[in-house]
Amino acid sequence: MIEGVELNIYLDDDDNNSVSLSLSPIQTEVIFKALGLQFHQDNTCSHFSDQTLKKHILPKINFKEI
Repeated sequence: MIEGVELNIYLDDDDNNSVSLSLSPIQTEVIFKALGLQFHQDNTCSHFSDQTLKKHILPKINFKEI
């Protein structure tokens, strides 16, 4: 079982700064569902491809690509 998730965001600047966020269980569930993350008993993981995310997920959340 997953105890927690920490999200690291690496900022694109000269100082190589990063931001680290601890996600709540609800935030973690939302991220996992959005990415289609599934963990398997053989310690592997599957997820949606970038193309699937662009086609199906991004339009639904009205999110602009960076």
